[in-house]
Amino acid sequence: MNIFHDNLKRLALRDQDLVAAVKSVAGGVLTIEPSRGSVPSARRSGRWVHSAYDPLREAQTWADTHAPSCQAGETVVVAGVGLLYHVEALRKKLAPDVSLAVLIPNFDELHDVLAARPLEAWSEHILWLSGSPTEIADTLTRTGHPIRCLSYTPATVWDTDFHRAIEDALRRGLSHKAGGQLTIALVGPIYGGSLPIAGYVKRALETLGHKVQWIDHSVHAASYDVMGKLKDVRNRQLMQGRMADVLSQWTLATLAESPPDLVLSMAQAPLTLQVLEHLRKKKFLTAMWFVENYRHLTYWQQMAPGYDFWFVFQQGACLDAFRQAGARQVSYLPMAADPELHCPLTLSEEERHKFGSDVSFVGAGYANRRRLFPALLHQPWSFKLWGNEWDGADDLRAVLQLDGARIDTATCMKVFNATAINLNLHSTTSAGLDPQADFVNPRTFELAACGAFQLLDHRSQLPQFFTEQEMVSFRDFDEVPGLVQRWLNDPAARQAMANAARARVLESHTYVHRMRELLGQIGLSQPDRVGAVLRGDRQQEMLLKRCAEDASLESLLKALPAGQRVELKDVAAHIRSKGSTAALKREELMVLMLDEYRSETRDLL
Repeated sequence: MNIFHDNLKRLALRDQDLVAAVKSVAGGVLTIEPSRGSVPSARRSGRWVHSAYDPLREAQTWADTHAPSCQAGETVVVAGVGLLYHVEALRKKLAPDVSLAVLIPNFDELHDVLAARPLEAWSEHILWLSGSPTEIADTLTRTGHPIRCLSYTPATVWDTDFHRAIEDALRRGLSHKAGGQLTIALVGPIYGGSLPIAGYVKRALETLGHKVQWIDHSVHAASYDVMGKLKDVRNRQLMQGRMADVLSQWTLATLAESPPDLVLSMAQAPLTLQVLEHLRKKKFLTAMWFVENYRHLTYWQQMAPGYDFWFVFQQGACLDAFRQAGARQVSYLPMAADPELHCPLTLSEEERHKFGSDVSFVGAGYANRRRLFPALLHQPWSFKLWGNEWDGADDLRAVLQLDGARIDTATCMKVFNATAINLNLHSTTSAGLDPQADFVNPRTFELAACGAFQLLDHRSQLPQFFTEQEMVSFRDFDEVPGLVQRWLNDPAARQAMANAARARVLESHTYVHRMRELLGQIGLSQPDRVGAVLRGDRQQEMLLKRCAEDASLESLLKALPAGQRVELKDVAAHIRSKGSTAALKREELMVLMLDEYRSETRDLL
């Protein structure tokens, strides 16, 4: 018998189908080479999968790093096969009540492993996962265990799409089955485009059943604006910087009042790196949804190491840039719409006359818009321009509405609904269309949610969200006049496309969808914290099941409202409600003692 057949016999004890699959391939993916320490190492496509010097020590270091985070009752899923040194080291370090699974994207690679080294008895305690990403995710979900995902990076670079698809499927599964109630501190900006988005996020989180602590910094906008009127640039920056520091400390003090499960910041929220590092020391989880073009607003470069999780609406180079700047985890999360606000409206004739036109645009006067929009004048159809920051655009003054005043969301909705063709031109500092069109703005989803027809400049991500039957885009601004005339002449087709786009948004692109994805991603990364709450592990009924043999604890939990999340502070509050003269049981006194200790050690300042 040789090594290969000995290893197949071991695998057959647990998975006959896997053995058959390995036998059906020839291998040849890995190039096996001896390491300096004499044990085999390997290359794949010329790159080392394990250390050329000491792969065993390398594997042990990897296992030592990740083992402490693995909890009893979890299923730990490892991405990256290689020669399985890292899996062996981790399995031997984990307790028996921690399950260990390995993803198998390529049977040829596993064939090479089985021919290269004996796996020994530890391999009989591994769950080998193969098949489509959806099938693997379903298999893991059916175990009913919390799932923790780990990656052995040197062996994953050739199968990133496979591993990403599995993680996406697991995240979706967790987000859609989430039954627990998180407490989320939502930190808003002082002003800016992310301020209304913060409101949409708050409503979405509450719709999902979570408790939101809204830390609203927009109430300080007037003071911030006053400081902005200082003529001396140094004094202006100094005062506004100090105000941001004060608001950051104020946020910290607010969090200390009632510590949340998660601190979620919107772009430009006044949280300093120093405060974020302090929150990490106090074991708070922090996340930022950066709903800005990372090329234009670059403060993220200094803040990247501060947050546990970053979510951005650009991919590719953006994700790489955040990682290089020190972001621990960065994920793609596109924009969306809030159907409660972005919706079809029934307008009066007076409103249609005031807010309507054949073509309209709502937005600020960026350079590319100032240069391109004059081509829309003197056409056989009407054009209205809404928004602020159009000072100096004298050639557009005749079509500028409300003398260039900023308009609120309610007015925007009336314009969207009253207009035949809404123009959606993404901003850029260049003279024409955005040369790096790698994100889709919120307006795209908001217009669609209103059932409003739009023409937008083509974006590389657009096919991810809408088909050509749901959205019309242009690649050259010279196309716009012809497209306008074509679609003005076909109102029935225009309405059909607008209806299809609205249906797509309601199905897939609301802020509720996005918050499910965000929390699912965090829950997958934190299975024993946010993940445990989302799975419902802290709900009263689940806790009752876990303490079924402890009559004293069971009686304490039954006194609390059914269907609610239960924490130590809730049990303590119920005990205290009995009054200072009540005779308390031993377990009740212990709960009060633990709660007092919790209160004494939660000081953040």
